[in-house]
Amino acid sequence: MMDRRKICVSLGAMTIAAMARPGVALAAKSAWPIPPQQPVQPREVGNFGHKRIDNYAWMRPKDWHAVLRDPTTLDPPIRAAIDAETAYADAMLAPSQPLQAALLQRAEAVGNSATSPLEVEDGGYLYYQRAAPGSEYPVYARKPKAGGAEQILLDAGAQAKGKTFYGLHWAGPFHSPDQKMFGWAEDLTGSGIFSIRVREIATGKMRVTDIDAGHGSFAFDAGGRYLFWVGRDDSGHPNSVWRRDMQTGADVKVHAESDPAFFIQLRTTASGGFVVIQMLNGAQTEVMLVPASDPTAKPILVEPRAPDLRYDVDHWNDQLVILTDVDGAIDMKIMTVPVATPGRAQWKPWVPHIAGRFIAAIHPFRDHLVREEWRDANPRLVVMDKKGGERDVGFDEPAYALFAPHGQGWDAPALAFTYQSPRTPPQPSRLMLASGTAAPARATTINPAYDPAHYVVERLEAVAPDGERVPITLLRSKAARRDGKAPLFLYGYGSYGATVPAEFDAASIALVDQGWSYAIAHVRGGAEKGSHWWRSVLKTGKKKTFTDFIACAEHLIAEGYTAKGRIVSHGYSAGGLLMGAIYTMRPDLWAGVIAQVPFVDPLNTMDAFETHPLGLTALPIWGDPRVPEEYAYIASYSPYDQLKPAAYPALLTTSSLADERVAFYEPLKFTVRARAVTTGGHPIMTKISSIGGHMGASGSKAVRQQQAMFQAFAIWAADDKWGIVPQR
Repeated sequence: MMDRRKICVSLGAMTIAAMARPGVALAAKSAWPIPPQQPVQPREVGNFGHKRIDNYAWMRPKDWHAVLRDPTTLDPPIRAAIDAETAYADAMLAPSQPLQAALLQRAEAVGNSATSPLEVEDGGYLYYQRAAPGSEYPVYARKPKAGGAEQILLDAGAQAKGKTFYGLHWAGPFHSPDQKMFGWAEDLTGSGIFSIRVREIATGKMRVTDIDAGHGSFAFDAGGRYLFWVGRDDSGHPNSVWRRDMQTGADVKVHAESDPAFFIQLRTTASGGFVVIQMLNGAQTEVMLVPASDPTAKPILVEPRAPDLRYDVDHWNDQLVILTDVDGAIDMKIMTVPVATPGRAQWKPWVPHIAGRFIAAIHPFRDHLVREEWRDANPRLVVMDKKGGERDVGFDEPAYALFAPHGQGWDAPALAFTYQSPRTPPQPSRLMLASGTAAPARATTINPAYDPAHYVVERLEAVAPDGERVPITLLRSKAARRDGKAPLFLYGYGSYGATVPAEFDAASIALVDQGWSYAIAHVRGGAEKGSHWWRSVLKTGKKKTFTDFIACAEHLIAEGYTAKGRIVSHGYSAGGLLMGAIYTMRPDLWAGVIAQVPFVDPLNTMDAFETHPLGLTALPIWGDPRVPEEYAYIASYSPYDQLKPAAYPALLTTSSLADERVAFYEPLKFTVRARAVTTGGHPIMTKISSIGGHMGASGSKAVRQQQAMFQAFAIWAADDKWGIVPQR
C-alpha cells in the first residue's frame, strides 16, 4: 500500500510544494491520478424571488423523473461526469482492496453470531424471517405452533433472480388476518415505485400480479378478499387509496388525497378489527378507519387534520386507543375513545404525558397492552393490563436496542421482540404478558469467532453549546487505552424524529478489532430524549443538530478516546446533510467524512420542492423557501452553498441514479465543488451507481461490501495513507 513517505518526489517538486497549494503543486509528480475536471457553467438559479449563481446546476437533468423511471435517459454530459468521478474514486480506493477484503471476512465471521430467527405468533402459526443458504435475500416462512412442516411464504432470493435490483418495502411482507393470503411490495429499480403482489398461501396461486406503480403501503381486510393499497402520481407523491377485490380484480378508489404535503400509510389494527388509513406529514396527521369485517363501508374519520395535531389509532378493549401529542403532550400520551364517537371531543385521558418519557409505539393484545417508551436515550417496554396495572421491563446494558414487530397475534401470550446492543448479537426474546417477565426465546448460539466479553459499551454525554446534554453510545475493545491516540468512527443522523438504535453491527466489530472505537452521537433531530429532541430543530433550529455532533466529537477528544484529525464521521440521507454541514463548519476536526446518499444541496432542492417526490411534506421539517426568514436560514447552513476555500479533509460521497429521496446530483455537485475550492491535499471522491436507489444496491453482499469500503476509507484517511493528492 502507498503512503506519502513512499512517494518519490523530486527536490524541484518539493520546492514548488512549499510555495503553492498542494493539489496544484503535486499534480505532475503525484502517484495518484489527477481527478476529473468538471466544467464550470455559471447559471442563475432560484425561485420565489431569490436568485444566485450555481456553477454546477447543469448536473441536474432537465427531466429528473424520467431518469428515475429509466436511468438510460440521462443526459450524456452528466453521464460522462458520473462515469469519470466514479472511475476516479475506484482508482483512489483500489489500493485498499486487500484491507476491504480483510474487514469483510472478519465481519462475516462475526455475523455468524446471529441466533435463530424471531418467531411471531399469530392464528396458530409462528411467522418468521430466516437466512437462506447461499442467498443474499431472506426467506419468509411459517410453521404451525403445534408442530409441523415449514411453509415458505416468500423466497426473496427466487424473486430477485435475474434482476439487477430487488428490494422489498420497508414495512416488509405480511399475511392477512385470516392467515390465508401473503402479500409483499417489491421495487425492481430502486426508485421507490413498488409492485404489489399477493399469493394465496394454501394453493400458491397469485391473487394480485398487476399493481405495478404503488407507493408500497398496503393492508388486508379481515376475510382476506380485499386488498387496500396506496397509489401515486407521476411525481411520486402518494395521492390515493384503492380497494382491490382479489376475486374480481376490480379496483375502487377509497380516498383521494388532494394535499401533496401528506404521505399515506396503511395497516390493520392489532385486533384485526379495522384497516387504518393514516395521512401524515411532519406537523399533523389524520386517520380514517374502515371496519375490516365490512371492507366496502365508507371510511370513518377519527379527527380532521389540524395544525400541530399528531395522533395514531389502534383498537383495544372495545375502544379506540389514541397515541397523541394533543394539548402540549410533546412526548405523547395515550387517550381512549368509544368506537362509535371517535372525535377528539370524546377523547379521555388514560396514560398521562410525562416530559422526557417518549411513548414511541403501542402493541395491543386481547388482555394486555405493551408500550414502547424511550427514557434517558434508551428504549423500555411497559406491560399494561385492563385494570390499569403496569410493569416495567428494564435491561442491564448502558445502551441497547429493542425491536418489536407489529402484527403480533391478538391472542398470543407473549410479545416477541429482539434484544441487542453494540456488543451483543440480536437475541430473539419473549415478554410474557401475564407475568411481565422477559427472557431469551431460546439458548444463545455460541460463535467461536466472536466473544462479546472482549468489548465494552459505554454511554457518555457531551454538553452542547446551549447546555443540552447529548447522549453518546460508544463501543470499544476492553483492552483499548484512553491515551488520546486511537482513531474513532462517529455516526450521526438527527432528523425526522428517528431514533438511532444502539444495535449490533458485525462491521463495527471488525473495525474495533483494527484498534478503533465506534460511537453514535444521538444528536437533536432524533427522538432519543423525547419529542422536544427533534421538534427543537425543525425549520430555523436545524443548526443545533450540527453543533451537537461537533460537541460530541470534542467531548470524545477531551476524554481521551480519540484526537483531533483522527475522527471519521458517517451519516446517511438526512444524516448526510449533517455530514455536509460539519464538513464545512469544522473541517479541522475530521480525518475524513462519509456522506451516504447525502442531502447536501437543501437550498436548491427546497427551492424546487414542487417537483420533488417529497414535495410539500418536507416544508414542516426544513422550512418553506417562500418565507424569507426560512429561506435565509436554509441558505446559512446549506453545505453546498457554504463551501469556501479551506483545507478540507478526505471525503467520500455515494448515491444512485434511481434515488427518489435524495437525487444523485446533490452529492455529485457537492463533491465537485468541494474539490474545486479545497486548499488541502486530501482525496475528495464520489461514487454514483447506475443500479439501486436510496438504500443502495440490493442484497446483503452489496451492503457488506459497501460497509467494508467505508471502513477502509476511514482507516486510510485516519492514517493519512494517501498523503498529498492533486486536486486540479
